[in-house]
Amino acid sequence: MAYNQDDDPNEGPVVVRRPVYDAGMKLEDEVKAGASGPAFENAREKVHECHAAGDAAGAAWWEEIFKFLMWRECVAAGTETIILEEGETYDYDKEEVIRAGTNQPRSDKDYR
Repeated sequence: MAYNQDDDPNEGPVVVRRPVYDAGMKLEDEVKAGASGPAFENAREKVHECHAAGDAAGAAWWEEIFKFLMWRECVAAGTETIILEEGETYDYDKEEVIRAGTNQPRSDKDYR
């Protein structure tokens, strides 16, 4: 999932998997370069196109990108975006990234 849907959209952070983040940023760059937009609408169109073509996996992929871009639009300016690398997870209670294959946080941050 691209975000924790239980959180208030005015809170953060925005947590997203790396491939979803990269695809979302590519859509935003396309809009900045002159493509119609906003980027989240373009992602939603791709979801509908995949549904119409019977491509469930493609629809799920573009829906995750759509949700990420919409979540990003809804949070307050300056809200942190945490990009998860392959296999990483985010612990919302401890507010830390858990590295792939471990129970250890990604950074040496002191969690008092």
